[in-house]
Amino acid sequence: MRSHNPLYPIEVDDYPKLFDYVLTANGLVYFQSLKRNYILGKNMTQDEYNKLRLLYVYCATANRNPSEVFAWQDLCVTLDNKGIIEKEMFHSKEDLINKQLITKNPHYHSGLYRKYTEFVKNKMNSE
Repeated sequence: MRSHNPLYPIEVDDYPKLFDYVLTANGLVYFQSLKRNYILGKNMTQDEYNKLRLLYVYCATANRNPSEVFAWQDLCVTLDNKGIIEKEMFHSKEDLINKQLITKNPHYHSGLYRKYTEFVKNKMNSE
């Protein structure tokens, strides 16, 4: 299950309902630019890393793309291991909203992502 669905027990078809925002067309262009800079190893600010994390998961889940969700998870682990932790995420998200790079997700289902995080937490506690 998990090998094909990184957000199990959430169904892949429900991925677009997970998050409160989705990328706009300009947001997709900005995301691709951030992703390219990251892949090329360019210096990025904390704010840019935050936005990369957010835009990556918004894009991957909106497109129902498990391989991109796995890539987002790997990115987060890699950044955490490098000491680049999530910090001031609220401000980064607000900036994305203000610049109209993300917009409210009409398919959002409040509490659905919590179902996934609780599943992971319970699984870790049972091991």
